[in-house]
Amino acid sequence: MASAAALMAATLAIDLAFHDYIEHRVLIWVLLVITLSGGATAIILGRRLPRWVGIVAVFIFLAAQAYFLSLAHDSQTVISALQQLPIVAFYLGWFVRPRLAVPLTALSITVFGAVMFTNPLFHADGRIGSPVAVHGLLSLLFCYVAGNYLWRRAKRVESTDALTGALHRAPFAERAEAKLRRRAAPLCLLAVDFDGFKQINDASGHAAGDRALETTVAAWRAELRSADVVGRLGGDEFAILLPDTDRSTATVIAERLQTASPHPWSWGLSEYAAGDDVADLLRRADAELYEQKRCKQKADRA
Repeated sequence: MASAAALMAATLAIDLAFHDYIEHRVLIWVLLVITLSGGATAIILGRRLPRWVGIVAVFIFLAAQAYFLSLAHDSQTVISALQQLPIVAFYLGWFVRPRLAVPLTALSITVFGAVMFTNPLFHADGRIGSPVAVHGLLSLLFCYVAGNYLWRRAKRVESTDALTGALHRAPFAERAEAKLRRRAAPLCLLAVDFDGFKQINDASGHAAGDRALETTVAAWRAELRSADVVGRLGGDEFAILLPDTDRSTATVIAERLQTASPHPWSWGLSEYAAGDDVADLLRRADAELYEQKRCKQKADRA
């Protein structure tokens, strides 16, 4: 937000310093003060800054840009407003969640398009011309898409284990809860714990342990469906969510994954029952998992 505020403040300051004629210069000063204040607040508060502050700032600037684009006797201000649209769009794409940013961007394109359509400066014989209006709207759309891509990329990096590509515990639980809310078919959860993982680390070093995790999860992904979700709950503990899968099918999948895996592991399985949440599924799957591990330990001692 501080970076976006700095860019917007720079464009406003350039307008005030170099444009010979500006309608409602006071309004630009007000926007400049709001921008600088917002940027300073973002720097001071950091992550403590309430999300609504940025949203309110976006609404203020969208309304201001719509007004500036409507000015029929101040082409310099109109062009400056066009140049500021990509900054607001980029901010919407990168820092505002899509469920709000998408309708805001669609509304902005509609409103700005209508305003420019009624402004004589953007007519075919106008001083600015209709191609500039089209380019302005396209740049707004492009910058939103670019910002949204960066937002999704940052979310993916934040939620994903760098070694295996599996989701961290909290994002996995969120994804699983979302699947449960939309559940219209059987659903199973597979809990996984690697066998002898500590011995690998002790005997061959942590790099060998990392390779075992990485190659095994890669082997799972080659066998799993696109809708299946892999999560790393911690250390060598994983969970795999299997939507649209009953217990018998999930058992076949687990056995197929074991066959394809370069390193052995134990597993437990739970199937969704009415009223279950993710914690219930994990608890029942863990109970089966550790029962399987106890059986393996007994067999090894025998």
